[in-house]
Amino acid sequence: MKKELDLHGTKHADAFRKIDHFIGQHIQKGTGVVFVVTGYSKEMKDIVNDVLSDYGIESTEEWGNGGKLIIKLF
Repeated sequence: MKKELDLHGTKHADAFRKIDHFIGQHIQKGTGVVFVVTGYSKEMKDIVNDVLSDYGIESTEEWGNGGKLIIKLF
């Protein structure tokens, strides 16, 4: 299973479900860190962070690449 989800080309309306599924799978698997590529869209980053808030998790931007979020699951 890939540890990176690339949301390029994903419609905002479809993003929540896609992100939730990705995060849920990795939590169940016990993955420590995953990455989500959002591009520089503030709205897409907000959607990712809305999903993460349901899990009590926060993201950080990758240093030098504001279009990629680092998510520590454990």
